[in-house]
Amino acid sequence: MQNSLFYNRIRNKDAKKFIEKIPSNIKLKCKIRIIEKGKIVVLKGNDIENVYVSCQGKMQVRNEFENGFVYSFASINPIAYIGVMEIMANKQNYSSTLQTSTECIILEIPKSDFIEWITSDQELTLEVLHFVSKSMYEQSLKTGEVLAYPAICILITYLMNVFESEDKDIAILEKTREEIGSILGFSIRTINRNLKILKEENLISVNRKSISITKEQFNRLSYKLESIK
Repeated sequence: MQNSLFYNRIRNKDAKKFIEKIPSNIKLKCKIRIIEKGKIVVLKGNDIENVYVSCQGKMQVRNEFENGFVYSFASINPIAYIGVMEIMANKQNYSSTLQTSTECIILEIPKSDFIEWITSDQELTLEVLHFVSKSMYEQSLKTGEVLAYPAICILITYLMNVFESEDKDIAILEKTREEIGSILGFSIRTINRNLKILKEENLISVNRKSISITKEQFNRLSYKLESIK
């Protein structure tokens, strides 16, 4: 297993037991990764190339929809299987975006190897079925407790953080729409739509290569954020 030194940082006993029982031929292809707080682990709609097992830390599950809202509806704690529900449903893409709420340690298993393992290991199959069933059951009890908010709120917060980190009278953000979408877990379409709104309201200045925010625009962004929360 690559990055095996990170194994010693895992405190969750169930996660360690899971890693120990991975077949040796598959374990050689697995990786243990440390993901910083606030990072996207998987993005809704992306092809499933790996299955991830959450070994330490917390993640938030959220979905972005065409109405411009983001629905944050579940928190994931170790151990959790990411991508298995889609695989068992014979789907090729991740159904939700997962973002770390804390620093996390995850185990990365190639999709084909995980399918080979689960096909031949009844115990693993039952564990995964238990996880998926439990998750669906717990979610059914939380009807009406889903947190919904406009995607533009997250974009404004990100832009305000950029301005504050620059500590200047004007901040220049030189990132592509794709990069911003990857950071925030949104589609390029959502990023473009909301940047257009902010530009038309003169809350930011946009050209082909960058986004600029003045002190006055920062103050107005703050006011807009409060008004739509």
